[in-house]
Amino acid sequence: MSTAVILRKELLELRRSPVLLLSMISLPLTVVIVPVGLLAWLVHAAPEQALAFVTDIYGVHGGGLQAGVASVLARNWLPMFLVLPIFLPILLAAQSIGGERERRTLEPLLATQASTLSIILGKSIAALVPALVITWIAAALFCAGIDLVIGSFLLPDPAWLFGTLVLSPLLALFGNAMAVVVSSRVLDPRAAQNLAATTVLPLLGLLVVQLAGRIALGPRFYLVLALGVAAADVALVFAAVRLFDRERLLTQWR
Repeated sequence: MSTAVILRKELLELRRSPVLLLSMISLPLTVVIVPVGLLAWLVHAAPEQALAFVTDIYGVHGGGLQAGVASVLARNWLPMFLVLPIFLPILLAAQSIGGERERRTLEPLLATQASTLSIILGKSIAALVPALVITWIAAALFCAGIDLVIGSFLLPDPAWLFGTLVLSPLLALFGNAMAVVVSSRVLDPRAAQNLAATTVLPLLGLLVVQLAGRIALGPRFYLVLALGVAAADVALVFAAVRLFDRERLLTQWR
């Protein structure tokens, strides 16, 4: 059985899981609607005290107040978008292995002559591609929404282009590989999802601290993050292949 056959099988399974698809779409929609709606309120309907509070926190003063607030919001919201390419593949990859084990459909696959690498590649690509497509669509909608609210072309800026085109694929591979590693060792798919999802906590922490005006993440941070995630991806891919123990998965059922 080739990687392409496994990939086709995984995509068909995804189409038959409306609840999983809904869970994948709901978070990106929230990530887009909340900040764009907040900016629209700040720019067009917020009381002067609320706007003054926001501008004082982030040091936005002088002319171009609307563009300044929009620029700060766009910069501070980027870490939230970087959560998507980690979290979305985890939903799929953890369910792909653990869910099949629960349904007793993993055993026939493992019993075929398909190589371990083909199985991992097929399942990984099936998790990575939808996650990246959803992330890119959400980022495009966010940028368009911000530009529409302020009436000028602000996004995508270099940070957003780097984050969506370079960091997102690296983070998606990280989330997927982490889910494969955890799912290979943890029998319960929900427990595997929860354990793998803890990898997004550092980014969420950075988001909270940045939104509070305590730090401002710049190009150097995102470049270092990309290099670190790339190195972690290599290590996790090797670990995923080594830890995907076919004999153990065949014999240890819940």
